[in-house]
Amino acid sequence: MAAPSDPLASLPSGVKLLLRSLHNLIPEKLTETNYLAWSLNVQTALSANLLLGWIDGHEAAPAPTISKNDKIVPNPEYTSWTIVDTQIRACLLEVISPSVHKHARGFTTSAALWDALAARYNSVSTAHIYQLRDKLHTLRKGTKIMTQYLDDVATILSDLDALKEDIPERDVVNAVIRDIPTEYSSFKQNIRMNNTNISLNQLSGWLISEEINLEMENKLSLTESTITEPRTALLATNGRGRGRGGYRGRPSPGRGYNSGRGERNNVLPVQCMHLRVIILETGILTLVPTPMSRLIILSYNLLINTPVLMLLP
Repeated sequence: MAAPSDPLASLPSGVKLLLRSLHNLIPEKLTETNYLAWSLNVQTALSANLLLGWIDGHEAAPAPTISKNDKIVPNPEYTSWTIVDTQIRACLLEVISPSVHKHARGFTTSAALWDALAARYNSVSTAHIYQLRDKLHTLRKGTKIMTQYLDDVATILSDLDALKEDIPERDVVNAVIRDIPTEYSSFKQNIRMNNTNISLNQLSGWLISEEINLEMENKLSLTESTITEPRTALLATNGRGRGRGGYRGRPSPGRGYNSGRGERNNVLPVQCMHLRVIILETGILTLVPTPMSRLIILSYNLLINTPVLMLLP
């Protein structure tokens, strides 16, 4: 029994290879929203091998039969055309997703299948492009960290790229800086004045760095505010406490006071629970324990660049 002949044997080797591997040349299967990119990939692959005419209608089917020696016989050209067309149709079915497959049934030629897919999904993809562009221009950072916000931008651009929709990088840069919060106002103004040659990658790096700088400034402001409040409270008590011997308002000789000709440290004592708080003219804050207490000397930067000598019980 003779082995069955290859139906593609009469075709050029390049065409045979393409028909057998077309599904491997299309990176993504057709979905509800990626028709524009998908169709471009399919057309490119078929056009490179002179097979585009089978789906766009330019390679019309020959007559099924011809007259030969006064007899009606099958047309060999029609047979060859049918083989190629059937292979292309099978390849198209291989590169569409299951959700689309139900709308691709019952078509007898690759051109009929192609036209049906275009009629159904071309307008859907166009609407999806408008939706993505609108999403890019209305995206807000909100409470998200900068990397999350930039990831959202990258996702939208990736979806647009899959649909072969190109947006000028300058428009993307303007959209990104428009959507960031007001604390970036000075940064946004500088970018707008110099964004002619700024890429999205450069902008992303600068925005992340700016976010880090703003966080550090906020932490420093909070720390300074926290430190200033107790210092203000201590200074406000000047003259209110009473030292030994009826002290009120002015320092009297005693602990922490030097009456000689050398350096003189004015002392502002404040009675605070079991510790006496003394602020020296030199900026040193000293906490002096009451009698009958064990002395432990600690040094701590309570105020910026201001050492503290604590004599604790």
